[in-house]
Amino acid sequence: MEATRRRQHPGAAGGPGAQLGASFLQARYIPFFLILFMYFSGCFTASKAESLMPGPALLLVAPSGLYYWYLVTEGQIFILFIFTFFAMLALVLHQKRKRLFLDSNGLFLFSSFSLTLLLVALWVAWLWNDPVLRKKYPGVIYVPEPWAFYTLHVSSRH
Repeated sequence: MEATRRRQHPGAAGGPGAQLGASFLQARYIPFFLILFMYFSGCFTASKAESLMPGPALLLVAPSGLYYWYLVTEGQIFILFIFTFFAMLALVLHQKRKRLFLDSNGLFLFSSFSLTLLLVALWVAWLWNDPVLRKKYPGVIYVPEPWAFYTLHVSSRH
């Protein structure tokens, strides 16, 4: 029995690292979003002409938004994401009063976050009436993980 216990994964049920709390999992993303916001705060220019995004960058907004969608849904960090998004929006509105505009990097990041918010909203709307996922993710903020959807609906068909 002791040999079996030693071979058990440390994060497995009953192990020393069993089921880390959601607040801990969200806390590890705080530096990431803080750095993104700090970077974003430097992406303003006084020239409206410099506030255009190049064509190739527009093609990369979709994969970037999809990446952030996966990060937000699978990492269960929607609250941290939405706070960061609203802080970015408030900063844009504040800088607009000073006649400062987003440069191409800021436009790219803000567009990626806007697309992510749209994708998360569509994801939640699509799975809103799923009874099994609703039971797994109770509460006011319902953002099911893609992996939970896959294991429940896709892998069971194979």
